[in-house]
Amino acid sequence: MQRVEIYYKKVVMAVCRAIGTDPAMLLSSNKEKNVDGRGIVIAILTEHKYSDGTIAILTGMTRQAVNRIKNIYPDRIKRSYYLRSVLSGVKDELVEE
Repeated sequence: MQRVEIYYKKVVMAVCRAIGTDPAMLLSSNKEKNVDGRGIVIAILTEHKYSDGTIAILTGMTRQAVNRIKNIYPDRIKRSYYLRSVLSGVKDELVEE
């Protein structure tokens, strides 16, 4: 589980740098940029085949909330240039590390 947690922390920090927030606000605030950040984190973890339960444990969210975001955000990312560019930048940063 430690490798999973390390990768999760890298993803969260990369998303926080990309959208200009801190990890505590990313996971607790209902501001639009923080909600979008959570969606990007969950989208990246889902691409790496993390289960809803694992993501829920890591984020402190319920499994149902993770599942809802996981189902909504791929379409939202496709429609938003901002979200696509943030996602792309975060992926590039994670590859560089």
